[in-house]
Amino acid sequence: MPDWSDPKELQHESVAYTNVIFACFGLYIWEVFQTFDFELSLLRGRRKFRLEWVFPPVFMFVCRYSLVPSVAALMASFTVKSPINCQGLYTFISVTGNLSIICASATLAFRVIALWRRQLVVSLLVGALCLGDWALLVRGMFVMSATYDPTALACSATTNHLRWLGATFWTTLAYNFVLLVFYVVGLMRRDHGATLWELLVEDGVICYLVAFSANAPAAVMTVLNLTPIMDLICIVPAAVLTAMAACRTVTTLRPVDDNDDPYVHSATQLSPATTRPPLRFSSRYPPRPEVHVTTDHIVMQDFEPSPSTAKSDLKAPSLTHDESAEQKAFHAV
Repeated sequence: MPDWSDPKELQHESVAYTNVIFACFGLYIWEVFQTFDFELSLLRGRRKFRLEWVFPPVFMFVCRYSLVPSVAALMASFTVKSPINCQGLYTFISVTGNLSIICASATLAFRVIALWRRQLVVSLLVGALCLGDWALLVRGMFVMSATYDPTALACSATTNHLRWLGATFWTTLAYNFVLLVFYVVGLMRRDHGATLWELLVEDGVICYLVAFSANAPAAVMTVLNLTPIMDLICIVPAAVLTAMAACRTVTTLRPVDDNDDPYVHSATQLSPATTRPPLRFSSRYPPRPEVHVTTDHIVMQDFEPSPSTAKSDLKAPSLTHDESAEQKAFHAV
């Protein structure tokens, strides 16, 4: 067990924290460019907003592009060479970062509500949980305090409200878990017979798993309370992964409130007999179409004899006595 108060250990933690922030920024920028075809399809007119799913893309855009200046400003706080207003800078970082998480939670909630066909009970429950999570995140925008460190030539951030910060992460963790449960149950209620891979990737369960698991390390670190740096080291990775997962539900997955059911996969279609059926996630199977074949038994006795057949069946008349005598005379000659 390392001595967390050792100056050398604190120096290693500071370097690790800086590397994590830069790595998360690079990962997030790569994700934005990977899925930028969604924005291009909107600019070129190939994709049009419909009224029933206009809110998720709006929240997605705010989540997607408010996190970029937040992480960029945090990176800039590591490289300042002269005293600056670190408190104002970190307030900007907290506001934009928490705003991104607020919009990410709303984006995930909208998809769950759409999956349940806007049922009143589910909508009210998910909406109430979302508003409660928003309240904690808004309060969490102003729990950070930062001062300029002339020795490190960087802004040093600390928090005097660690319990409040921990409550925010634990609440977000529980909220994402509830969304995950509702989403999986909603998919299984449709009984579409998708495979496990289709549920995870094509139906987007992996997005909710990532959003849930990303906040777990940050919540645990607030409980351990090792050092000020270790208390904050998992916050940015949690925000980046949650934002990526929420944006993926809009940019790569189909809307769940189409007229046609997007959860009917090729696995439920008829396939050749030589193809092995895939392993099903659910024990219930969709009804298979039945094919009924009707045949008529026809025998030859059911047909009346044709005229030619009737003539052939008649016996030829026997020769008369005179005709027989003439034939005998002819052979004699």
